This record gives sequence, C-alpha cells and structure tokens, in this order.
Amino acid sequence: MSSSLTPKQVAEQALREKAEIEAQVKYLQTQLGQLLEEKRKWNRSPNSSHTRVDSDESEREENNIQGNSSEEDTIRRPRRRREGNFGDFKVDIPEFEGQLDPDYFLDWLQTDERVFEYKDILDDKKVKLVALKLRKYASIWWANLLAKRARKGKGKIRTWTKMRDKLKSKFLPSHYL
Repeated sequence: MSSSLTPKQVAEQALREKAEIEAQVKYLQTQLGQLLEEKRKWNRSPNSSHTRVDSDESEREENNIQGNSSEEDTIRRPRRRREGNFGDFKVDIPEFEGQLDPDYFLDWLQTDERVFEYKDILDDKKVKLVALKLRKYASIWWANLLAKRARKGKGKIRTWTKMRDKLKSKFLPSHYL
C-alpha cells in the first residue's frame, strides 16, 4: 500500500480485499462441497471396489467447508492417518455376493482374515465390517438369519467366530474340506 493514501482509503481498500477473499473462499467451499458429494456417490456406487469412507475425515472436511472450525484448529490439528492407509496403499475387505463356489468363498474368507490381522481389528467390529460387505444373496441371507434369531429370542451374533461358522455352514458344502 502506498503511503500517500489516507487512513480512510487504506481501510476501504482493506475491506474490498477482504470481500474479494471471502468471495473466493465461498467459491472454493462450494467447489469442495461438490467434489465431496461426488466422492460420496462414487464410494456408494455398487461398481466401487472400496466403499469404505472414513466418517471422521468426511465430517472434518464438511466442518471446514461450512466454516465450523477455525483456521487455527485446522492448522494445529494433526492429521490422523486412516487405519490401513500408508500413503497410496489401501487395504479393504472385499465384497461377497453369496456365490456358491466353495473355492471363491474360502478365498474371500481368507482375505477377510488377513485384512483383520493386518489392520488389527477388534472381534466385535469384524462382524459389523463383514456384514457391510455382504451383497445380493449373501446380504439377504444374513438379514433373514438375524430376523429368524430375533423371532426365536436368540441374541445377536457378536463374535467373528460365530459369524464365520454360520457363513461356512451356508456357503460351503458339508462334504467340502
């Protein structure tokens, strides 16, 4: 700013610059919101092989877009590394549709076990994660199994061991080793 400007002119210029910056921020927030919505749609699409969205990260992004967190909070807050993510290396549980191919099922089950071991997932979370990855016939079967258990007054299946046994009894032939 030039020293020949009066304090009033300097204040007016500062207000104009502030308004321009605020307009740019609002535009960028809108653009980021649209990109996040596209990301959510992409993650929800059935063709997507990795549908997991880190809700903490999405929430943080939305708060920043809406201006719910101050600039200082954003700068000071350390970025948490998402579980199972090391740079571009992402590990996720594959989906299972209920194919009646024992080899495919066992391969899927073994992959789940390896992911659980790698990510160090707690037993009660395993049931929920696998249930989220069941699609088509497998998802319908699981929902019916839970409904039957509820009608009979049985408790929810809370352990991975029990869920794995139920999956095996359904999707593996009894004679299969």
